[in-house]
Amino acid sequence: MLKPGVLRKLLQRAGIGIAVAVPIALLFFTLFYAANRASLGRDLPMAEAHVRDAYASGALQDQDWIAGDTGIGRHQYNDCLILYMAIDQQARADQLAASPIKPVQRGSESMCQALRAYADGDRAAGRTGIWYHQYVHGHTMLARWLLPVLPVETIRNLYHMLQTLLVLAGILVAMAALVRRRAPVESLFWLIVFLAFSRWFGLESYGQSLGHAPSDAVILAYLLFLAIGAARGGIGRRTSLVAAAIFGSLTAIFEFLTGGIPLGLAIVIGGLPFALAETDAEEVRDRVVEAAAAFCAAVIACLAAKILLALWVFGIDSFRETSAQLGVRMGMAGENGFGPVMAIKKLIKGLDALAAGMHVLAGAILATAIGFGIWGGRVLLRSGEPLLRARTIHLIASNLAILALLLLLWQHTIVHAWFMERVFVWTIATGFALFALAVGIRSKRL
Repeated sequence: MLKPGVLRKLLQRAGIGIAVAVPIALLFFTLFYAANRASLGRDLPMAEAHVRDAYASGALQDQDWIAGDTGIGRHQYNDCLILYMAIDQQARADQLAASPIKPVQRGSESMCQALRAYADGDRAAGRTGIWYHQYVHGHTMLARWLLPVLPVETIRNLYHMLQTLLVLAGILVAMAALVRRRAPVESLFWLIVFLAFSRWFGLESYGQSLGHAPSDAVILAYLLFLAIGAARGGIGRRTSLVAAAIFGSLTAIFEFLTGGIPLGLAIVIGGLPFALAETDAEEVRDRVVEAAAAFCAAVIACLAAKILLALWVFGIDSFRETSAQLGVRMGMAGENGFGPVMAIKKLIKGLDALAAGMHVLAGAILATAIGFGIWGGRVLLRSGEPLLRARTIHLIASNLAILALLLLLWQHTIVHAWFMERVFVWTIATGFALFALAVGIRSKRL
């Protein structure tokens, strides 16, 4: 139990984070809305031509899911969904800027077949008049800007290359810092993190996805920011607070319910202590509380702004639809269609998201990281070093945050385990980091 004085102090820190984050979030959402509105009507004939060319070249195919594909990517459904919403601009500008039209397949038609039909001139294909109020469509906004000037395959390659460069940059920053003996403990941590993301984040299957890549790039960019900050002697209070608010804003804008929010919160809680300039355990705790509150406040503010925008344009029915969808995601409404055995099977099979076709190895690595991470955590908590103990507590708490949010939306987590479980890359990274740090501590004592 926290003492009343400590609890009051933490609440004050959280209040500071919220106060800083809300105006930043509203600014970023306003910029997003302006960019979203400005993206409308940009050379639609060329955009549709690029979609048709993608089908002709094989960059787009009729099936929505392609298991094990590392060229097109396994989750083509979201690609076709986003491309459809990008080129279907027959509604009013205010409607499209607030919430794109969600296409619905006719009969046995796949989403990608509906997109092909629409691009070929069948204006009835997929059209239902259903507005997609549940998400903030940063992905669709980007597609509207890029599709008139770049082919679909080039956009995918651009996304994939961006994430590749971000991961490589993180690895090089950490290794260079270790060679120069700058922040050796922190740099070792970031090296382990980026090595984990390079292999266990499913970049080969999702790095090129129009529905996953933008939000993944936001996460990798924030990780790189923290690694650079650590290598340069640590980041200060103001920088950490503003950066967390920006990170939360971009996470909300580019979140497609693919795990960005729980993973982002975990990174703030567990990763930030390895990038701060402060070395006092209590100061680190206070900075993390501020930053975590800023991240959460920014996410909530952007999502609230989206809901208010949809209410203004579409009325109260949009809020009812969003509330109903949230109930489904939390397993409070609708038929789930699976029992405990089916749920376990889906969760086990979903480990394939961490590395295509290697769910057994992914599961073994995850179990190894958890097991040896627990051992490492126990060693570090007994070390007697306040900063090391504080960092260990934050790493453990960060994984509990992931678990809590996945359980809150448990229906969505189980149904979409095949991409939601990518968030466990953080569990793998932190588990091996705890083990490595504990081995270092024991080696000093020998």
